[in-house]
Amino acid sequence: MVDSALIVQQMLNGLLFGGQLALVAVGLTLIWGVTRILNFAHGAMIMIGGYLGLFTYRATGNALLAIPVAVLGLFVIGVATESLVVRQLRTRDDSELAAIIGTFGLAVVAENAIRVTLSSDRESLPSILTGIWEVGPIILVKEQVLLFGVALCALGALFGLIKYTRLGMAMRAVAQDRESALLMGVRSDRIYAVTFGLSAALAGLSGVLLAPVFNIYPSVGWQPFLLAFIVVIIGGLGSVRGTLVAALLLGVIRSLSLTWVSAQQTQIVLFVAMILILAVRPSGLSGVVES
Repeated sequence: MVDSALIVQQMLNGLLFGGQLALVAVGLTLIWGVTRILNFAHGAMIMIGGYLGLFTYRATGNALLAIPVAVLGLFVIGVATESLVVRQLRTRDDSELAAIIGTFGLAVVAENAIRVTLSSDRESLPSILTGIWEVGPIILVKEQVLLFGVALCALGALFGLIKYTRLGMAMRAVAQDRESALLMGVRSDRIYAVTFGLSAALAGLSGVLLAPVFNIYPSVGWQPFLLAFIVVIIGGLGSVRGTLVAALLLGVIRSLSLTWVSAQQTQIVLFVAMILILAVRPSGLSGVVES
């Protein structure tokens, strides 16, 4: 018999983790929603963000400074990726497949470049905040709550940008009808580049925030990318709100499953959950969340 307090504890842990996972997944679905491209280099960007944060901490001794450096650095990398690589593939008839192969190639190159130039050793950033809060039998790790709050603030800023700014209006216009947006004077190439930059910035932020969870090493990005891919499929490709709900749901399912199965077996549980949800709603949760 599983203690009810343990179930509540695991659900809270899942929500905290899901908020951080949403940073990864929302960036992935944002690119698809605007450009109709699935960025397989997203995991590599998470890894690079972690390393930028690590180098910043080693150079300055300030763990907080690692966050803006990773965000700004990955924004530049994201813009460069779209301008120099993805834009050249968009003119092809098979642009979606070509972009998948191209971004996957970038991920492999980045991973092996880090492995050759640095090492494959696991590194970690120090905890920004230490200690716990005890609420009866429930234990909340202060750092996890802080990271959850930072993730929600970042996602809130992104939602505000998309809904209330001219840039967000242009992004929505390009996503809905690129040709009409061009006729209205929207420069789609610039919007695509900025979208990639914003997505990469979220990846950089998540790379720093998730460093205590996944550590930092050349292939670290694949695990959060796989989790984010499941989230995006469940939430509905291109649906930012659906992806957020799916991230929280998957975080809870993952934490609850750890009560009964091993960490390796949780991947099976998540894929089974994805199959069951898609069997009921093939379009994912977006139709429910945005209706």
